[in-house]
Amino acid sequence: MLHFPVKIFLVPQTGTQGSQTPFTQAEPDMSKNILFAVVLTCIAGYLAVSKFGSPFAGEPKDGWERKAALETPWRMARLTSKSNTIAGWPPVIGKPFPQFELFDHTGEPFTMASLRGKPTIIEFISMSCAGCQAFAGGNEFGPFRRLASQPDLESFEKYFRKYAGFDLDSGEVNFVVAVVYNDKLKTPTAQDLDDWRSHFHLDKSDNMFVVSSPKLASGATFKMIPGFMLLDQHHVILFDSTGHQPTHNLFTELLPEVPALLRSGR
Repeated sequence: MLHFPVKIFLVPQTGTQGSQTPFTQAEPDMSKNILFAVVLTCIAGYLAVSKFGSPFAGEPKDGWERKAALETPWRMARLTSKSNTIAGWPPVIGKPFPQFELFDHTGEPFTMASLRGKPTIIEFISMSCAGCQAFAGGNEFGPFRRLASQPDLESFEKYFRKYAGFDLDSGEVNFVVAVVYNDKLKTPTAQDLDDWRSHFHLDKSDNMFVVSSPKLASGATFKMIPGFMLLDQHHVILFDSTGHQPTHNLFTELLPEVPALLRSGR
């Protein structure tokens, strides 16, 4: 959600593609996560106010100031402490992706089970997350709703082409964007999903889906943002590159595995 955690997904330096090592430290307990989020958000808020002035002094000047004004300590603490209501959540490598009802950009019900038969990449996002904006194409199309896009990241479509070797919109895999929070840190509406889909041109192919559910909003899902999972055609989870402590490296493990997964017919 804040700018700093997205550094987990920094692209390997030129000429050292395999140099990035997955972060493998043990995950802290929830109380430490809440304290950590509060402390870091306080620091970010203080720096934003020092640079731009109080967010209550008028309309924020740019996307980073709007982001700092939105992601207040108490809001972030509430998001990280919210209980999970999805059975089998968070998803586990080697297990089928949990099934629950979502809705799409038209407001119609949507289930992941409807996509079985080909591999699926699912991305977990918040619209206020600068890394999520960048992965969506914020540095190409401009940030969504005048928020911030992390400047050192390219779009996921470009990374997919670079590391998987073909275009994401080719139709060979499904791509699902699961929007956990909108630009107000609330459950998105169908209109929010449609606006995101249109802004970032995710309406150009019928293998791209933008979905949400009120059930997604929990502390467990919060820790998965930003991030991606790769599922086989039966929707068993193979690779997990989510959140601040990813099990797999997005660039050197998850994406390069996609062509092999297609060849294997899994």
